[in-house]
Amino acid sequence: MQPAPSSTDLPAAILPFALAGQAVMLAIDTENEALTGIHILYHATIPQAPRTSLAAEVARQLRAYLDDPQHVFDLPLALHGTPFQRRLWSALRGVPAGETATYGQLVRRLGMRGGAQAVGQACRRNPLPIVLPCHRILARTGIGGYAGQREGEKLRFKRALLAHEGVGGG
Repeated sequence: MQPAPSSTDLPAAILPFALAGQAVMLAIDTENEALTGIHILYHATIPQAPRTSLAAEVARQLRAYLDDPQHVFDLPLALHGTPFQRRLWSALRGVPAGETATYGQLVRRLGMRGGAQAVGQACRRNPLPIVLPCHRILARTGIGGYAGQREGEKLRFKRALLAHEGVGGG
């Protein structure tokens, strides 16, 4: 995941994310009316109401996902990354809620040679977690990592997202 914006950037909203006690901070490209980032905040945070109509729509769709893990996000996105990263992030949308894929399976879907580590790094830099469901990508031998961590609060969040979608085990 990309780093959170600097303190001089105003978030489009900071929303509670009731699934596991986190909050999410939204970044919106107001010129192009597109979502550019969702930053998971793993600490107590004061909510901020959506500042734009798109931020309000993102909030509505995040609530819809919390109510129904089968919710399919339909939002305008502005993805900034390498061509490989953008291709992989697009492929993440092909893994439906309640299902998982391994890093290696994504390598094969993308027609790459080798590359499971590259897939992991692209997932780590995913600017739109939850919307682009990198939490559904697992290691061949277990849950793998999340946002660069193999234990701790970020991995607990991945487990909570998977459990919300009915995927056990990890």
